[in-house]
Amino acid sequence: MNNNFINDVEWQGNSFNMYKAILNAVPSFFRGNVNNSIKNWISKNNISVVTEDLVFKAVDDIAPSNIANNRIKPELIRLKTK
Repeated sequence: MNNNFINDVEWQGNSFNMYKAILNAVPSFFRGNVNNSIKNWISKNNISVVTEDLVFKAVDDIAPSNIANNRIKPELIRLKTK
């Protein structure tokens, strides 16, 4: 998976906006690392279609639980397609 992985996968529902919200939720100096972690998670799990539920799974697998539960997940829940 190349550095432009966002074009290598299909983003369903509001998953791409959720991905952007994750990046916006972390300080700018961590964004590159977080972006690489997401890219590696997608690659490791052989994902070609990113769903909203997979975004939540990635957050659970990658982010420290206190950050995931207090900062990231509330925004993802807000963005989730009803």
